[in-house]
Amino acid sequence: MKCRSCKSEEQELILDLGEQPWCNDFLTKERVGKEEVHPLRLFRCKECELLQIDQTVPKEVMFGDHCYLSGTTQTLRDHFLEMAKENVLQFNLKTDDLVVDIGGNDGTQLLQYKEAGVSNVINIECAKRVSQISRKAGINTLTEYFNKQCAEDKLGKGTVKLFNASGVFFHLEELHSVIEGIKYSLASDGVLVVQFMYAGAMIDNKNFDTIYHEHLCYYTLRSLHNLLSPYGLEVFDAYYSPIHSGSIISKIGHSDICRSHVWEKTERCKETEEKDKAYTKEKIIEFAKKVESTKGNLKEELTELKYNGSHVSSDFESSQEPKKIYAYGAPAKGNTLLNYFEIDHALIDKAVEINEMKIGYYLPGSHIPIVKEDPNDIPDYYLLLSHNFADEIISKNQELIDKGVKFIIPFPEIKIISE
Repeated sequence: MKCRSCKSEEQELILDLGEQPWCNDFLTKERVGKEEVHPLRLFRCKECELLQIDQTVPKEVMFGDHCYLSGTTQTLRDHFLEMAKENVLQFNLKTDDLVVDIGGNDGTQLLQYKEAGVSNVINIECAKRVSQISRKAGINTLTEYFNKQCAEDKLGKGTVKLFNASGVFFHLEELHSVIEGIKYSLASDGVLVVQFMYAGAMIDNKNFDTIYHEHLCYYTLRSLHNLLSPYGLEVFDAYYSPIHSGSIISKIGHSDICRSHVWEKTERCKETEEKDKAYTKEKIIEFAKKVESTKGNLKEELTELKYNGSHVSSDFESSQEPKKIYAYGAPAKGNTLLNYFEIDHALIDKAVEINEMKIGYYLPGSHIPIVKEDPNDIPDYYLLLSHNFADEIISKNQELIDKGVKFIIPFPEIKIISE
């Protein structure tokens, strides 16, 4: 395979998660057991250090009508508003400055820019139903895949004051064409804001469920720099954010503008770059070994809880009815966890969701049915697949916890919340 960033063929296998369906391939009842599977393997480029998977499921298959919605969690809405206010202030954005969100989903982030005083916004979102939601929310939305051709046809040269790409850069099959499009349409003093789930946080937290076919690349700040530098783009500001179990917010300008001190490198960027050096090849290999060594732990814990009602460490045995264990949420990442750990509908009765676009379907691989969250249907345990929003979910469900429902958080260690 060739590196998605530097095109080198010098790749080394880091972690093999087996044959898996792509994670947003939610199944109708008729398709259960008929889903396609693909190798899910994490590689490291020896030249530019980018972590990446080798299998590419076509973007038209994965993103043409996906069902992820940004606006379903208050935590993310609050985060986007904070980012919008910060960027408006930091870059002195005016109401008519053009802000473009690449893969802007249901428009949630651009709504926050409008709240912060910028009205000239465009969402370029490829998913048909999701882009319709964005349009209904009042956001100027193009149902397209962003790339160089799109930039030339729809935006023009040097027109964009701020490009936003939150949770998008690791999805890009046309990675280099996208960067060429950004370079073409970014104003001379414009800024590209890239938010990405941080490979360093994935390594520290052992949350390998971040790895799935929609995520082609896994960046450190160093590997992002190696990708952008040949295009005359430079990171001048970057900092860590706890969103999505650990992300980096990076701000990027034209290299000549950065070096002429229009956008000077910030102290927090220098500090983030220094901390980034910790994620060496040895550290990454250690992460993979930890994932492999704990493969059976969660399934054993769930089996014990379901049939004995106690932790694995206990000798207690019971003949009582099996406990009810539901999955809380049906995020894409949850399918990597379930399928690698070989956890299926025999252990998890159902997954509960508030996203109407997923309800009535089945999780790929595990074949767990997805139902609408119902306050009258209460399990003994919830396995928190959306663990990146654990604080919000636990707070929201304190009344259930008071009634005896326990929440199982799988990362960084298995933890049961009971009070």
